Amino acid sequence: MAPAPPTLETAATLTALTTEPWVESPFVEQILAEGGYDPQIADLARRYHRDGYLILPDVLSADDADEVRTEAAGFGGPPPPGSDARRLQDLWRHCPGTRALACHQGILDLLGLLYGRPAFPFQTLTFPVGTQQRNHSDTVHFSSLPARFMCGVWVALEDIEADMGPLFYYPGSHRLPEYTLYDLWQTVQTRNYSAYEDALEQIVTAAGLEQHTLCVPKGTALVWSSNLIHGGSPVLRNGVSRWSQVTHYFFDGCIYYTPMFSNPIAGQYALREPVDIATGQVRANSWNGVPVAAHPIGDGRSIIDFGAP
Repeated sequence: MAPAPPTLETAATLTALTTEPWVESPFVEQILAEGGYDPQIADLARRYHRDGYLILPDVLSADDADEVRTEAAGFGGPPPPGSDARRLQDLWRHCPGTRALACHQGILDLLGLLYGRPAFPFQTLTFPVGTQQRNHSDTVHFSSLPARFMCGVWVALEDIEADMGPLFYYPGSHRLPEYTLYDLWQTVQTRNYSAYEDALEQIVTAAGLEQHTLCVPKGTALVWSSNLIHGGSPVLRNGVSRWSQVTHYFFDGCIYYTPMFSNPIAGQYALREPVDIATGQVRANSWNGVPVAAHPIGDGRSIIDFGAP
């Protein structure tokens, strides 16, 4: 049996020199040796460290995937805030099946092992069709301090075929820098998301990264690192669906913020107050478990006071 997820104190001891997730640190082999991990978990950790993602078959049975999809398809209320024609955001507030999938204990246990901190789900996105979204990294939308304590889990709610607009991703791209708008000659005042997507396309080409697509049976999950570059392939069959659910997870003991609306150069952060889907409670911001104070400066940004008691 695999050991319980390390505590914050144990994780800090194992990583020794860094605050990043141990599975993304240079100390992976040392940590695996010292932690006595089950060989199967060790193999998953090595692959996640190398590739930035894991493909997990049969996270849901076919029947359970059908139930989640049928319930979501039958949602008849107004589109929840943040939704558009291609996605329903935070359907967990209305559909028990969506919430149950977001809180899947097997996924939570695996994420706790990989990151060394307990995970909690804070957002769901339900996709009736392919997004056809261009290259992006989730770190422009959600991030944390310490960095990279965020990840996504996509689950197929029907069999995914090549003409349905499957996900694509670039193995190893999580090792690239976390590009902010300011790294790409933009600011919060001049942000241009299309220009950001243009830049990432040039970056993956220059880095020689290979695009993979995900055609999998229903019930399969893709777990990906926050900085893995990914998107949605073109939909090649008119009127075809591509039912799937993405859940985004943060981890305990972090500061949570939205990079697209932040100015990290000036230390100004658009802080988030994520709701733990499992409990319905807001998670407080902290630095490795130590509470911090936020001093608002307007425009939704704050200066973080690390000296808070």
